[in-house]
This record gives sequence, C-alpha cells and structure tokens, in this order.
Amino acid sequence: MKSKFTGALIGSAVGDALGAPVEGYSMKKVSSVYGKDWKMISGRYTDDTEMMIGVAESLIENKGFNGEDMATRFIENYNPKRGYGPGSKEALRRISEGESWKEASKKLFGGMGSYGNGAAMRIAPVGIFYYDDIDRLRETAYKSSHITHSHELGKEGAALQAFSIALAMQGRVKKEGMLLELKEFVENEVYKEKIRKIEMFFEKVAEVDKKEVISELGSGEEAFNSVPTAIYSFIRADSFKDAVVYAVSLGGDTDTIGAMTGAISGAYYGEEAIPKEWVERLEGGKKGKRYIRWLGEELYHIKLQLMQRDGW
Repeated sequence: MKSKFTGALIGSAVGDALGAPVEGYSMKKVSSVYGKDWKMISGRYTDDTEMMIGVAESLIENKGFNGEDMATRFIENYNPKRGYGPGSKEALRRISEGESWKEASKKLFGGMGSYGNGAAMRIAPVGIFYYDDIDRLRETAYKSSHITHSHELGKEGAALQAFSIALAMQGRVKKEGMLLELKEFVENEVYKEKIRKIEMFFEKVAEVDKKEVISELGSGEEAFNSVPTAIYSFIRADSFKDAVVYAVSLGGDTDTIGAMTGAISGAYYGEEAIPKEWVERLEGGKKGKRYIRWLGEELYHIKLQLMQRDGW
C-alpha cells in the first residue's frame, strides 16, 4: 500500500515532466519530438506538481483539510516559472492580498469561476488519503478545488480524478469495471456523458483512433476535456509507461493529462512500475523527487495512524 501512496505522487510528477516539453503541441508534433524512445527530456515539473506538493504538505500538517493553510502553501510554493494559468495566478494574488480563500476564486471569469483542470491536476494527495472514504474524498476534492476553481465543472473534474485514484488504490475491481463506479459517482451530466463515450470505445472491436479520442474526450485545459482522457489512457493500457505515453502522445495539455494519468497509474501499479530512467531524470533539489516520495510516505503513515485510532 505504501508503494501505491508514493506511486501516485511520483507518477503524477513523472507524467507532468514527460508532458511539459510538448505542452500545446499537436499529436503529430509530439511524435516528432519523442519518436519511439520516449526518453525523459528535462525532468523539470510544472505548476501541476508544485501545487500537488502544496496539497500534500497541507494534508500532512493538518491531518486533513484546512483551506486557509492549503492556500498559504500554494502561495509560499509559487514559482511563476512553473507555468501557472491566469485563473490560479489571480486567485492566489487575491488571497495573498487578504481575500478569503472561500471568496477569491468566485470572482474569476465574470463571477462564474474556473472550470479548468488546475484543481484536478493537483488532487492526487486527496485521492490517496481518502481512498477508503468516498464522502470525505468528494468533500475535500471540492473544498481544495475551490481555492482556485469554484465552477462546478472544475470541482467535479477534481472529484472524479480523485475517485479514479481511490479506485486504483483499492484495486478491487478490474480496470474496465471502474467505469460503472465512476459513472455512479459523478453528479454532473457532462462527465456522465464522457464516461459513456469511454464505455463505447471499449465496446468497439477495432482499435480506437487517437483523433476520435481527442474529438470525443478532449485534450484541452478544461477539466471535462482532460480528466476523462486521463482515465481512458489509464484503463486502455497494460502498464504505467503505456498509459502515460499514450496520454502525452495525444498532444494538447500534455503536462496535465500526463500528470493525471500518471497519478491514477501510479496508484494502481505502485511506484516500482514507474520506469526507473524517468524517475532518475525527474528533478531533484529541495522539493524534488525525494521530497515528493517522502510526502507519499508521510501521507501513508498518517493514514495508518488514523485508521488504527479509529479501530480499522
């Protein structure tokens, strides 16, 4: 189980770093960069991993969710060179200037809030920490999303990603069987329809064309056009590497879709299944791969303590 905790976080960072150099590229252009080898180019992660680190740090410090603390972690970790989106930057700016984390994001995009995938990309720590408590998982996914993404579609995307990670952690159903549980979990019709499309892909006898996957599931920055794509990339593959390579090969928002696919796959297969050469190339430093692994281990130990306290 500890390997699944660390696997989800390291897997998310690896997927992010693999996709980062080709973010925004077309499927054809990604292929021209990576060819058939898929060697990690730089190993540098983006805002996806930096914010994921903040989520994990806050859950560890508070042994659960604390919105004010999590928002503070995001601000303290913030490095503009990591490629933050405009919505998240504005929300964090507002909070840093004194606005409540409960109010700042609601003022974005004409008062509608963001439905981007910026909340889903960082949600892995929530998925592993609450893998056995779906009500708390949904509640925490929504609250942690709200710091920067207050739109229902942004929150629901983060919750769906977190639940996918939780199911991968549990490993009690075959990968295709996850779709039924995911469809029952989501409350928004946009996501229900996306999962129905994934089901249709698996009903086909012939190989599903990547262009159809991009057309039907998406490869963009919206949560509903990327979370389902990450789920499909995981379910269709037979290994961590195959899943993440497929996700990034689609082009588009490659770092985030790669990160989300890596998080689900790492939670399912465990850290040992992540290609060693990718992990070796992942950046080090103060909050590099060793620190990310430590965060996973700490979340595991705290979870174990809480379960023992509650007599599980």
